[in-house]
Amino acid sequence: MLFSDRKDSSEVTTKGYEDALLLVTQAIDKIMTGEGIEQRDLVISKLLRNGVGNYKSIFPHVAAAIQLSTQGSSPMRGENIQYIYTNSKHKNPLCRVIPILTGEKEDTLTSYDKEKYCDLLLDAAETVLGYFGFDADLYRKSENGRNTINKKRWWVN
Repeated sequence: MLFSDRKDSSEVTTKGYEDALLLVTQAIDKIMTGEGIEQRDLVISKLLRNGVGNYKSIFPHVAAAIQLSTQGSSPMRGENIQYIYTNSKHKNPLCRVIPILTGEKEDTLTSYDKEKYCDLLLDAAETVLGYFGFDADLYRKSENGRNTINKKRWWVN
């Protein structure tokens, strides 16, 4: 455990936080290289709160449900829709995700949207570590592909 096995609060804010940063960095490396990533590691599950035809926007889980509908499945309101991001910036929202059928044999993972999964990881890390000063934007890449990490040591107040 990163924080729960620390002796006191000062150890949580030093060693525990450093270990958490290392874990985030290792997870980003794993996502970007694809080493050790399995399909089940990338599956996102979201509840379909309305019928597919009742949505005004095509959210990722709705896009996956529409795709399942065209494949002969009939996702209903209240079902969990599982999907993987393949190209989150595609112009066509139906091409941003692929649906995963629950209980089916795991397919070989050919490609996934590495940048999207890094963003999801960084958002989660910021939620948990924001109290300690973590800023996900310091890890993100800019539009031109250059890293936007500031030269300043951001973990020091």
